[in-house]
Formats: sequence, structure tokens, C-alpha cells
Amino acid sequence: MLEREGFVYKESGLGTKALSKKVLEGSIYSYLHKELHIKFGGVFRRVKADLPDEYDQQYLGASETTTILKIEQIVWTNSGVNLEYSRSRNVYSNRSYITVETSH
Repeated sequence: MLEREGFVYKESGLGTKALSKKVLEGSIYSYLHKELHIKFGGVFRRVKADLPDEYDQQYLGASETTTILKIEQIVWTNSGVNLEYSRSRNVYSNRSYITVETSH
């Protein structure tokens, strides 16, 4: 919740030991990097427009015709081990992505 308004609805599974409530209330990624010394190797993201479901309407304040941005993500470590699978949904106007491609 951001100022008592839903911002994003996210379901996430992490391939790591159980996390404490303190870690979950803070930055999970900071904990993975600083405490567990896990380095990310890459990420796969699928971004898609979708129609709102009942959760989007209830928790994100979407109407029946509001466009929803749906993101499916897989994160892996620098050793190639899958670490996270997540799905998130948010109202189209609350999130955007910028893609930058470089040549090495």
C-alpha cells in the first residue's frame, strides 16, 4: 500500500531459506545481496497488457475497463540457479519499463 492505495499486486516465490518477518518488511533484495552474498546473473521478464480481475478491482482500484500491466519474472544467480519467480499486476499508469541495449 502506498498512502493507503494499492500500487502493485505481487506473488513471488524465492528459492532460498525461510525469510524472517524483519527481512520481508525491508528490502528482500538487499538482504540477498548483503547478508547471503547472492549475486544476480540475469532476469527474464514478460510484460503484457491484461484485463482487470477481481483482485485488481478490489486491491488496485481498477474499474472493469482499466488496463492492467502484468509482469512475469524469473531471476537467476550468476551461477545459473533460478532464484525467484514472480508475477505482478498493476494499473497501467503506475509503472513503466525502459529498455536499454548495449554492445560489449
